[in-house]
Amino acid sequence: MNWRAIHQLLPFFSRGDAIGNLALATREVLRAWGFQSEIFAELWEPVLAKECRPLEVYRSRPDNLLILHYSVGGQSNRFVLNVPDRVVVWYHNITPPRFFYAVNGDLARRLQDARRDLALLANKATAMADSAFNQDELTQIGFRVLGVVPPILSFDHLRASDTMREARAASNWLCVGRIAPNKCIHDIIKAFYFYHARIQPDSRLWLVGSDEGMAEYARALTRLVARLSLDDAVVFAGRVDRVGDYFRNADIYISMSEHEGFCIPLVEAMHCDIPILAYASTGVPDTLGGVGVLIREKNYSMIAELAHQIISDTSLRARLIARQRERLAAFAPEIVRAHLRACLERAYQKDTVNRFGIRSNGEINGSRNF
Repeated sequence: MNWRAIHQLLPFFSRGDAIGNLALATREVLRAWGFQSEIFAELWEPVLAKECRPLEVYRSRPDNLLILHYSVGGQSNRFVLNVPDRVVVWYHNITPPRFFYAVNGDLARRLQDARRDLALLANKATAMADSAFNQDELTQIGFRVLGVVPPILSFDHLRASDTMREARAASNWLCVGRIAPNKCIHDIIKAFYFYHARIQPDSRLWLVGSDEGMAEYARALTRLVARLSLDDAVVFAGRVDRVGDYFRNADIYISMSEHEGFCIPLVEAMHCDIPILAYASTGVPDTLGGVGVLIREKNYSMIAELAHQIISDTSLRARLIARQRERLAAFAPEIVRAHLRACLERAYQKDTVNRFGIRSNGEINGSRNF
């Protein structure tokens, strides 16, 4: 690959955000491979000001490769339509705006914009997907997909500190991620009610994640907890610095989400040997790859009973964890880096064809004269 530089672009650069973390990890890999590499953003959290540069100062060049992280609407999505750089869309999926009409109209509109602009990019850019689910969607839109590249993950942040503030119960359920309607936290709470009220009263549900921009949904969840008399059992931990403490003290990881492009916390649960119980929606089955326990119906009492079996049956628990460890190997950093490199090589080969009519196998305009 003879790119002069490989840069990344995203609408919003956030600390602790999955895409923000991915951009940082990718920049480290690209620099290690010898490329000039910077992160450009429209907006960013102040703590990350030294880690990125404003979109306005980006200088296009035909021998640059520009990776656009795509999940929400923004100026950057249209910016790449008019640059000479080779553009690769790294697609993390777009949450359907219907989940947000009632709680965050601005976000719903940005998601609508993202869906509209994605189709415009199909003729400009090639793409990478971080799951087979996302790849299928790109193909249907008309993109040439270079391959599947899962997120580059580090698990250093999952080390336990032994300073857990929350009281540990006999059984602890965990869900990590944004407090948002597509995550269906309300369904987790309803299933936990049956478990707490009918099976194991000494139990906790830890909900770890920010509710920023989701105040109405968070208030609805608080009312639901109160109505079910779960105030002492359900913990809204918010965004935490020591998420590893929660993973290391949980007995089961649960996801009822109805839209995921990938869902990194599932892999984090694998790493921490927490058995997973998840709703089989969108990208979740691809990420799990046949491990964990998948459900296809939100029958709350049934979910509670399944959770009880997973937690209490030591033989079943051990089998689930063993299979999750096998699946975890697919996300090893060296394997993901190899997938990324292969996709960038394919992007370079396509660029050579477009500019000079020369294919990587030596063909010129369909002949073998080279």
